[in-house]
Amino acid sequence: MEASVILNKLKDVFDEVEVFLKKSRSIEFELKNSKDFSKGLEESAGIGIKTIKDNKMAFVSMPYNSDRLDEIVKEAIEAIEYSKTLESPTIPKKTTIYKKNIEFKEIDEVEAKNRLEFLSSTAKQFDKRIKEIKSAGIGISFEHVEIANSHGLAVEYEKSSAGASVEILAEDKILDLGYYHLDADELDKIDLEFLANKAANSAVNKLYPKPIQTKKYSVIISNDTFRDILAHFLGIFNGYSVINHTTPLESKLNEKIFSDKLTIIDSKQLKDRPNNIDVDEEGNKREDVLIVENGVLKTFMHNTYTSNRLRMDNTEHAKRSGFDTLPKVGPFNFHIKANEKIDRNKLLNMVDGVYITDVMGLHMANTISGDFSLGVSGFLIHNGELISYFKSATFADNFLQIMKRVIEVSNNIYFSGSIGSPDVAIADCLIGESNG
Repeated sequence: MEASVILNKLKDVFDEVEVFLKKSRSIEFELKNSKDFSKGLEESAGIGIKTIKDNKMAFVSMPYNSDRLDEIVKEAIEAIEYSKTLESPTIPKKTTIYKKNIEFKEIDEVEAKNRLEFLSSTAKQFDKRIKEIKSAGIGISFEHVEIANSHGLAVEYEKSSAGASVEILAEDKILDLGYYHLDADELDKIDLEFLANKAANSAVNKLYPKPIQTKKYSVIISNDTFRDILAHFLGIFNGYSVINHTTPLESKLNEKIFSDKLTIIDSKQLKDRPNNIDVDEEGNKREDVLIVENGVLKTFMHNTYTSNRLRMDNTEHAKRSGFDTLPKVGPFNFHIKANEKIDRNKLLNMVDGVYITDVMGLHMANTISGDFSLGVSGFLIHNGELISYFKSATFADNFLQIMKRVIEVSNNIYFSGSIGSPDVAIADCLIGESNG
C-alpha cells in the first residue's frame, strides 16, 4: 500500500502522521440535439499529508507520483515550520485494517453512444409534443483511496459511481423543458427507459399551466424536490455548525425538533448506492447513524475533530472534497426514512391540495434561520388525482417549521449523490398566486 510506504518514511519524524492518497478516473459522454456526440475524460492522483509535532499541525497536498516519494517526504517535513497549534485531536487513534477492491466496468464510445441514442429516442417517442432532446448524458467514475496513520490504521478501498440525465424540450403553443437525473454505483443499474419517460412527462405537463388561488394548502413535495431542499439545509446537522454557532439546533439534542413522522438516518449500506463504504475518509469504521428518530434529534454528524472538540461520539462522517483538503463532515447515505405502507397514490389520496414538483430560488434560502421564499411549480390535487398544472407560484415559509408540520411520507425514496428523500406531505402551507 503506497500510503503506508510514505507513512513509514515520516512516522519517526513526527508525533503523529496521517496519509491520504486518492486516484480517480471519470468518463462522461453527451449527445446534444440527438446528433452531436462528445466524450470527456479526467484522471487525477493526489496525496494529502497531515503531520503533528509538539501539538502543532501542518498539512501539505500535491499531485501524486510514486517517483516523487523523496520530494513528497521533504515537503511534508518542511511544512511543520508553518504549523498551527491544535485545538483538539484530529487523527483517529484507532488500529483499523480494512481493504475492499472492486471490478470497475469501463464503457467504450460505441456502447456509450448506443445508450445515449436509446435514451434520446425513448424520450422522443413518448409524446408528439416532444420537440427536441436538448441533451442526454451518462458518466462513470472510479476512485482508489488509501488512508494510513501512525496509530496503525491502514485502509484501502475502491468505489464506482454512475449517472445519467436527459433534458427535453416540449412544445404546444408554449415551450418548456423537462429534466431528470438518476445515479447508482453502476451504469447497468440505471433504468434509462424510466429516466427518459420521467423527463418527457415532466416537459409535456408544463405546457398547460393554469392559475392557482392564494391560500393555505396541504402540500406534497415530490421526492426529488424535497431531496434538494434537505440537501440545502444539511448544515444544521453538522458538528462544525455547532462549533461555529450557526445551527438553530445547537442546544436541541434529545429534544423533539420535527414531526414524529420524520426519522432521518445515514445508512452504512443501501442498495445500489455509490457510497456503500465501510469506513469514512479518516478510516473510521462506519455504522448506521440515527440523526433524527420520530422527530427527536439524536446526534449531529461528526468527524474526529468535531467529536473531540465537542466531547461527543464520533459518528464517522469524515469526508474530503479532494486529496488537497483536510477532512470535514459530510453525508454518505443520508435520507428520510420511508414509510413502507404508504405509496405515492395512497399519499395523494390523503391530501386535497398541491403537489410540488419543482422549486426555484433554493440557493437563496437562509441555511441558518431556515427561512425561504421559493418559486414553485406543480399540480393541484383532488380525490387522489393530479388535476391541473401551475407554475411560478410562491411558497414562503421556514424549513424547521415545515418539518414540524409533516403529516406523512411515502415509500419511494429518490437518491442523488449522498442524500435521499421520499415524497413528503406537509400541512398548512401558504402558496401564493401564480404569475404565469
